Amino acid sequence: MGLSIQFVEAPEPDVIAALLTRDTETVSTPTGLPFPMSLEALLPFQAPWTRTLTATVGQWTALANNFVNGGDGTAPGPRLVRELAVRCVVATHAPRYGPGHAQTQLEIMGPGGEPPLMYIRSLSATATDGRWEWHESGARLPFEDTARYGERLKRDRFDRPMLLRYLGALGIQADDDAFGNATLHQQQVAWSSREVTLEEARIDFNR
Repeated sequence: MGLSIQFVEAPEPDVIAALLTRDTETVSTPTGLPFPMSLEALLPFQAPWTRTLTATVGQWTALANNFVNGGDGTAPGPRLVRELAVRCVVATHAPRYGPGHAQTQLEIMGPGGEPPLMYIRSLSATATDGRWEWHESGARLPFEDTARYGERLKRDRFDRPMLLRYLGALGIQADDDAFGNATLHQQQVAWSSREVTLEEARIDFNR
């Protein structure tokens, strides 16, 4: 089972303020724990999602939500790109699960990017039922190990260690278990959401 994390290049108070302008009925609660250790506060998974975690990571703010399948990487990052005029990075990694599914993906959005999601750069190595696909779009960045993109096996062109190196080059120390104490933001909504427990998600992913 994988996880999608967004990183917005703005101070956490600014990101939270932008989130709350739309979600006026939201209760924010400090977890008192570093971001990676706070992820259980997002459970159960939901569709649509109602919980978001935020934490400071250097000059970036990390966000994760409790959408089913490990989080929704399409929101609220693109909206914050437009409202705050900053970059947003979405990092996704799902190790092999089910009948040969897997994914490692990096998306960079920002002012001047291609609408509607404002993409600047996108890379992904994705397997569906064991069949790997490689995707690359946007201008290559100076820190990229472009020689890897020519590997015969598409699964070898982009992996988790490479994703972490790229994030580090952007100033995001994503593999640091101690980064930023997290705050949980719970939307108070009138609609009902489909809920999936962690155990149910694990069973589903391993089918």
